Amino acid sequence: MPSLPHSPPADALDLPDLDKGDDADDIDVGVFELSLSDDDEVAEETVPIDTFEVDIQVLTDSGSNEAASDLDVGGNELMEALPDDVADQDGDAVHPVGNELDLHLDTPLESDEPSSDAELGDDGLEPLPELLDAEGDGEAGPDVERAYLPSAPEGTIAKGPAYDSEWLLLGTPCSALWARDGLVLAAAEHLMRFGVERRSQALPPSTRVFSLSRLQDDRVMMATTRGLLELTPGGSAGFVEPPELARASGAEIVELASTSGGRYASWARLANGALVRQRDGVWERHEAGGAVRALTSHEQLVTLLVVSHRPTLQVSSDGGSSFREILLPEPAATVALGAATTALARGGVVALADAERGLCVSNDGGETFRMVIGAVNVTAIALGEHGGEPTLFAALYRESKDASELIAVDLETGHPLRIAELTGEADEDAEETGRTQALAFVDAELWAAGGYGLAKLRPRRA
Repeated sequence: MPSLPHSPPADALDLPDLDKGDDADDIDVGVFELSLSDDDEVAEETVPIDTFEVDIQVLTDSGSNEAASDLDVGGNELMEALPDDVADQDGDAVHPVGNELDLHLDTPLESDEPSSDAELGDDGLEPLPELLDAEGDGEAGPDVERAYLPSAPEGTIAKGPAYDSEWLLLGTPCSALWARDGLVLAAAEHLMRFGVERRSQALPPSTRVFSLSRLQDDRVMMATTRGLLELTPGGSAGFVEPPELARASGAEIVELASTSGGRYASWARLANGALVRQRDGVWERHEAGGAVRALTSHEQLVTLLVVSHRPTLQVSSDGGSSFREILLPEPAATVALGAATTALARGGVVALADAERGLCVSNDGGETFRMVIGAVNVTAIALGEHGGEPTLFAALYRESKDASELIAVDLETGHPLRIAELTGEADEDAEETGRTQALAFVDAELWAAGGYGLAKLRPRRA
């Protein structure tokens, strides 16, 4: 590394005198005098050129040239003199003398005695309140769910008319359903069709379907963990380009819907709350005035749960060409703000469900709502019929039993009845096999899909 150039030597560098105030209390720090030896001058002892000497004198008085003596900063009276001899390592440690504060430095770490005179009790902590009820009613559902979901109203769900279940798929998780006009589609490892004929199409490996929808030309669109998947009537499956809005935002499609007829064939809700619709094969954005938190459809009906300054329900009866808005009152407004709310509307019936905030239903077009007592940890809902009367079906996941309890809710009173219980086969490697992911009602039959597989239920014959 090349050496830096040196400045030419100088005989002496005199620093200017420091300004002195008129205040007599100011301290005179003296004069700084620096000198550098010249090459031509020879001292008695050889001194390197780069060496300089600094003579600093701190004066006790601004008018005196005497060097300052020891500087007294005060505070020595607060400290005691250290012992002359260091204590023997094997002997007793030296303790401070006359110190009123007992630091307890000699107390062993394992001692149970407190380090001060304050009494803290056993551990200094107040007893925590009980989180779970000591008493539980098996007919009312597990107490565990109630303890952690205070917003869902507690109550006993009475036993209602039993439904018989027919297992169509057992042991393989089924995650999504679509039903209309006597046709049911169910997504598991295959896309299964139940209607006039039964057949299945294999899906790409490791594909989990969030939502699916059948279009008018018999194509099936599926929102999956790997993107937007399309199945053609010929049986071929392939991933397609998502809408431009989804690509630009990086948000995945989490819900699909379709209408029978109308201007818009398909609808898609993104995880960030955006909504797109497809017309003539082209996706375009639908401005709903806020974040869309739920999307459902039935024939010409399209239902949107929109959250802006406050939650509203937007319902279309013409396939999405126009919408009417329902301003949600309490308790529906509270349920609508849940983390994963589902909303349904058909005729004058409106229902909203959230796993943590419960289930509420309206039979007057959304003017008033009733909370369903005991509907805790709702995972899926569907509108159907029971005994010839409109009925709301819901699946309640009972984590303590790893089972789904299916209930039928009377729309006039909001009173629930237990109609069935579904659970999966015991498997140590599988989790939540009893959780229901989707419900669908078609032709007087209730379909349930979940970790246990696929089941079809109907009222038990007398």
